[in-house]
Amino acid sequence: MTIYNTWSYEVEDGLTLRGVDHRLNGHPTLQFIHGIAFASKIYLPMLSPLNESYGLFLQDLQGHGESDLGDHYPGWQKSIDRIALVMDEYDLHTRLNPIVGMGHSYGASLQMILAAQQPERFSAMILLDPMILPQPMFEMFENIDTNPMVDRIKKKTARWNSREEAQSYLCSKTAFKNWHDDAINAFIDHAMVVKQDSYHLRCPPEFEVEVLTKPLVTLWDAIPQIKTPTIILHSDEPVSPIRQTCQQVAEMNPNIESIPMPGSHNFMLEYPKETCEQIIFSLDKLGV
Repeated sequence: MTIYNTWSYEVEDGLTLRGVDHRLNGHPTLQFIHGIAFASKIYLPMLSPLNESYGLFLQDLQGHGESDLGDHYPGWQKSIDRIALVMDEYDLHTRLNPIVGMGHSYGASLQMILAAQQPERFSAMILLDPMILPQPMFEMFENIDTNPMVDRIKKKTARWNSREEAQSYLCSKTAFKNWHDDAINAFIDHAMVVKQDSYHLRCPPEFEVEVLTKPLVTLWDAIPQIKTPTIILHSDEPVSPIRQTCQQVAEMNPNIESIPMPGSHNFMLEYPKETCEQIIFSLDKLGV
């Protein structure tokens, strides 16, 4: 079992962000940002095999994984600024070694905006089902009264009496039902914390609501500005709006290619081995 090196950085008084720094000298580095209410280490079943040839640098956003919760969510632009701040602090620069921006869902979208704002940050990007929603849906999410996800999240169970109870609960939910066993265990290990002999979500539902009600309203403005060679791996679910928008994005910007993957929005946690193989193929295609 690999023991991963970790990093921590106080981005402002009383607020420390954390993650994994397992870079390899002389090799490209994959910087990965997780989705909402997840944590970077839950993706290790997919990412670990890549660490034979690529360094890993994983960032937990505020209120997620091992990073501090803080008082409130600061918004997506502040989160992007902090991603860049951490990269500077730990000398993640393309002039030293290739840096590949990676992420899932919300984290993938943050990387897209960062690449548009600061093109020198990444040599290439591989993004997993980025949270690219139709613009009217983003605008609807801004209003807590019209956001369709708020009520569901507020009712989410956030505490379990035992690991077995947490695992049983996750496996009973549609969103998790097809997850690989390793990914389920990684979620319990890294997206939950044990307090007073019970299991709690590290990202509380009320914080998740804060994130979702501050949506990425400028993402569509950023997409045409992306100059970084990018491959998007997206779910092939016919009903997914993200499937359609990812294909639309690839038509809009010649620097972006979209490739369908079997599974849901969380396909990389359902099929970590197959996703890893596609990432290796994509890295080779991007020349990294």
